[in-house]
Amino acid sequence: MSTMLEQIEKTAQLSKNNQMSLMIFQVQFPRNGSHPPYYGMNVFKVREVLEARAYDVSPMPDANPLIEGMIELRGVYLPVIDLPKWMGFDMTDEEREKSIIIVSDFSHNFVGLRVSYIHGVEEKDWAEIHPAGNYKVDVNTNQIINHTYLSNSDDLCFILDIEKLLIEAMPTMAEKIFASAKAVDQRTHRFSNDIYDRTILFAEDSMAIQKYMGMVFDQLNLKYLAFDNGRLLLDYVDSLDSLDEISMVFTDLEMPVASGHTVIKELKLSPKSRHLPIIVHTSMTSENNSRQVLDMGADYFIGKVDTDLIVDTVAKVDHVLYGTPLPEVNI
Repeated sequence: MSTMLEQIEKTAQLSKNNQMSLMIFQVQFPRNGSHPPYYGMNVFKVREVLEARAYDVSPMPDANPLIEGMIELRGVYLPVIDLPKWMGFDMTDEEREKSIIIVSDFSHNFVGLRVSYIHGVEEKDWAEIHPAGNYKVDVNTNQIINHTYLSNSDDLCFILDIEKLLIEAMPTMAEKIFASAKAVDQRTHRFSNDIYDRTILFAEDSMAIQKYMGMVFDQLNLKYLAFDNGRLLLDYVDSLDSLDEISMVFTDLEMPVASGHTVIKELKLSPKSRHLPIIVHTSMTSENNSRQVLDMGADYFIGKVDTDLIVDTVAKVDHVLYGTPLPEVNI
């Protein structure tokens, strides 16, 4: 088996077992004896790592200050995001020359993230990933979504809200995302009373995406409850005597305490909840990942962020459960 196939298979097995591989990096170089904090992101989103000195950054007129410019990578142009600046740190020209660019894929949006140093890759159980808290360290906590600890160490590793970064760094993309949510017209999207009377549950640890999904459901006049991670959603389901008032479940995959894979597994194993339609809503949009979660029992797989697809999927659930005709498609 090739190295790439081996990595895909390894990642799939980790995910099924509520585990992940975390790429750990720093965004500052040590200065005056300081020890910069560690940050992390799911290896599944990393496409490759580049030495920054090998790539010329071409400026982009009128770009957001967080966008340094574009680099060309094998004929493809990628925006480079100044991750240190977003985190509130500066980087000298000499440090930029020594820095690293992580090429990442978020829902088929390929971007370069400038960092100072790659510490390595560590395998983590999602139970080891904890929601953000109040840290007594010199970091900007507004960008932190979760945390863990380095292996065999008491060093914190902060996991960043990359969706929030993309929304702030690429305001045109953010405007398009939230405009699409605001543009949803409940008058042209009608569901059965069963859907309106019941509640949608969704688990999502990014506050930016939570806000967006809430806007979509509000525009559709649908009831919903949001949970910051998979375990909170599962605990809520367990607390209910009956799930008659629940219509469907949306879940992200990457979440602390319990991942979306665990949400799928536990809901489908329980006789009480196995009938609930499960829609995976994730930025991990590879074909392998889609096949994996559908094989586990999820009913639908949609990438972040696609308002029309969210609305269409609610309509499909309504059609399957309650026989409501699907909306006509104008060709």
